[in-house]
Amino acid sequence: MIIGAPCEIKPDERKIALTPALVQTLTSLGHKVVVQKNAGKSAGFYDEDYKKYGAEIAETSADVYSSADIIVKINPPLSDEYDLLKEEQIIFAFFDFSDKNNLMNVITEKKITTISYSKIQNKQGIFPFIKASSEVVGKTVIRIASSIVEKYSGGALLGGTTGVAPLKVTVIGAGTVGLNAAKTAVSIGADVALLDVNPLALRNIEVLPERKIKTYFANQENISKLLPDTDILICAVKKQHKYQPPALTVSDVKLLKKGALIIDTGIVSGNAAVETLDRILPCDNPIYENDGILYYCFPDIASLAAKTISMAISGTLSDYLISAVSYPDIIDALREKRDMISGVLTYNGNITNEVVADIFGETVYELSMLTGF
Repeated sequence: MIIGAPCEIKPDERKIALTPALVQTLTSLGHKVVVQKNAGKSAGFYDEDYKKYGAEIAETSADVYSSADIIVKINPPLSDEYDLLKEEQIIFAFFDFSDKNNLMNVITEKKITTISYSKIQNKQGIFPFIKASSEVVGKTVIRIASSIVEKYSGGALLGGTTGVAPLKVTVIGAGTVGLNAAKTAVSIGADVALLDVNPLALRNIEVLPERKIKTYFANQENISKLLPDTDILICAVKKQHKYQPPALTVSDVKLLKKGALIIDTGIVSGNAAVETLDRILPCDNPIYENDGILYYCFPDIASLAAKTISMAISGTLSDYLISAVSYPDIIDALREKRDMISGVLTYNGNITNEVVADIFGETVYELSMLTGF
């Protein structure tokens, strides 16, 4: 089996799903790996690292797509890559068919099988790729916040120092992102408040050893009480759909003091939960100010920890990819690795996911007829 990793062409993308460590595993099993020149450079992985473990370095993305049976990416193919896709190829990526787009036409015509990391769910109900990514986002967002307040707020330190109070960090949402943000912030001495509507999520924090995170129910009374003293506001609420009310309204934002910073991790998916956050900005200029409030607007927070997130994604992918390359037919791999079935959005160009099928007005292809599950 030939596995290919082309360069990511999405602007500001730094991650790669295929690390040298995974290449070593694949080549040791007798498979061929083709990596495009400089594909891993922005994540700190160099061509020499890949060649050391037996990968072939290709000059162009066309060379990768034309030779590979399985393509391993971060982002779905963009329009410039459509013509490069090969008949009956298998593609692993963070696919999102939330809207109709021309990619599905290409996938259908070329009978391509697509497996989305974000849809894979294990027996415990956990989405392993989402969890791995969320952990990195939660930790990275505090590093970002720290650098911003140091630059824009006169050099303030989150943890303060002897005789100087720490900054107040308010995190809304106690999921994986919010929890990791709160734990990271408190580890460097910040004064952290974490809010959520779920009592179980808050109770899990209460039992942490040497707990220093203050927990609150995410109701209007507590939000109104905490925001006026907040220096950094992290909104880690995942909106399920665009019609869901914002977690923070215009009135809530007006409670913040001048110079406060807002980071909404929801802009990663285009679903910002802060009503006043109305734009996305590039990595090299991610800050804007409105009414004295600072907003961080770069959506791909995980890419700022590109090496770490790439290793987390690649490590999570390893088990699934090994199954996929171990059989001549992906169906046999799905029978062995049942978790992967939930990630299959198309099989040989047929839509196998109900939500995606509904978006495109197509009938679902019942994958269970082939897998038995």
